[in-house]
Amino acid sequence: MKNLTAIFLIVFSCLSYGAASEDPLARASAAYLKEGVEAFIPSLLEGSPLEGEKSILTQANSIRQIEAYYGAYEGYEVIFEKALTSRVRLVYYVMNYEKSPVFGVSTYYKMNDQEVVTNFNFHTEIGQIVPDDVLYD
Repeated sequence: MKNLTAIFLIVFSCLSYGAASEDPLARASAAYLKEGVEAFIPSLLEGSPLEGEKSILTQANSIRQIEAYYGAYEGYEVIFEKALTSRVRLVYYVMNYEKSPVFGVSTYYKMNDQEVVTNFNFHTEIGQIVPDDVLYD
């Protein structure tokens, strides 16, 4: 019985840690696929100092315009990650739509036991997001 209890506690603590440290981009992509564009930015900024900031939430309009031309969102892929310090990293990614990619970058900041997004940007032109040294390495 003690072994069963120990196993339960180990599994539960691992699951709890995984939930607390879920990657913001993975969480936001899942929300976008399930609930639509309105869920993407709030999910991306969950736990961030920018969470709930009205001026940032208006960027959902830009994503709606992208959908009008490129079709439905299908998922994302990470292009490149760059650790800047022990607590800050940049994540460059592609948002795949039915007809074309959109390129993005997010600043991740390690706060307590999780990473949050403190800044993000996306654009239809890769050169506006991804640095030349990543593109032409």
